[in-house]
Amino acid sequence: MQKRDLPALDRLETPLSTLAEALTRNPPQVGPGRVAIAIPDGTRPVDVPGALTAIAPFLPAGADVVAVVGLGLHRAMRAEELPASPFRLVQHDPDDTVDTAVVDGIPGGVSRHIAEADYVLGVGVVEPHQYAGFSGGHKAVAVGCGARKTLDALHHRDRVIAAGVEIGRLDGNPFRGAVDRLGEAARCSWTLLQFGPGRWEAGEPVTALRRAADQIHCWEDVPRRYDAAILTVPKTKAVNFYQASRAATYVGLSFDPPLNPGAVLYLDAACPEGLGEGSGEQAFAAVLAGMPAPWGALLDGPAPTGAGTQRAVVLALLLRRFRLVVCGVRDPAPLRALGIDATSAAAQNVAPADALRVTDPFHRIPRFSGG
Repeated sequence: MQKRDLPALDRLETPLSTLAEALTRNPPQVGPGRVAIAIPDGTRPVDVPGALTAIAPFLPAGADVVAVVGLGLHRAMRAEELPASPFRLVQHDPDDTVDTAVVDGIPGGVSRHIAEADYVLGVGVVEPHQYAGFSGGHKAVAVGCGARKTLDALHHRDRVIAAGVEIGRLDGNPFRGAVDRLGEAARCSWTLLQFGPGRWEAGEPVTALRRAADQIHCWEDVPRRYDAAILTVPKTKAVNFYQASRAATYVGLSFDPPLNPGAVLYLDAACPEGLGEGSGEQAFAAVLAGMPAPWGALLDGPAPTGAGTQRAVVLALLLRRFRLVVCGVRDPAPLRALGIDATSAAAQNVAPADALRVTDPFHRIPRFSGG
């Protein structure tokens, strides 16, 4: 292969031997030409430098390679946040896209950098996902690098609350099915997926995702129900309320959570960017600002439009069952202005001593196991 400026090995989180093993089992089938690799932004816990460094030797010498940061509708990454890469990096623009195919009424579209490539690869993380069952697979391209109109239609209220759409479910999940078909329409042929520290799968997107998901144990059995729970949000997800709120809905809207009706969820998240700075996060904030909490009209009235508003829908669904208090917030005022109960105090200082503690709500989700 051509010489590239590779990231320093001491900056890689995963030993290259571990990654090379996954790629050797199921290498990308890439010939001469342009290659686009969709990679996640900083809200997803993936060793992107390690993944790209490991992929590089499997690409033909002289290949024109670009790594596309899949932002969805999140804000662009700042220069200091971008990962080290042996390839040229560009950031996805949901308004600079090329049409692909209509899938189940969803107008498919993908980043121009993806559409103009001869070969399309993806890098992602496999973890429980509110709608797609698990993240990863075709989602890196179909959603991360999708057109605004695609993301708007895919995340319509009726799709995210449809029967079969649930966390941890791949089979019979219509949202996951649409994501996979949109990825196929964008010609994504191969993905490299991280599903835990030093654990990787590679191959055709649907097959690789299935192999990884089959090795994940995302449920934590809890023998009793609680009146309160403390949810610890990791730093990558605690950057804003849009991302952090996923921890609460993952737990509260999962299959049979170990919570009594009306239980209080204490969400520990600093939210230094408030509600969020991306266009999806701003659409979410605008919907919340347009009506009083707890936003029941989002469930009973006309469906809100625009990607990002689906997070407001599931938040309203959560609040029909439980209460939410956001703790440890750097500046609670913007959240309080929308009717969100927020405090700068740490969750452990305001929650009852016997609260259920959920230390990894994005990977280990509690479920009731009692009789």
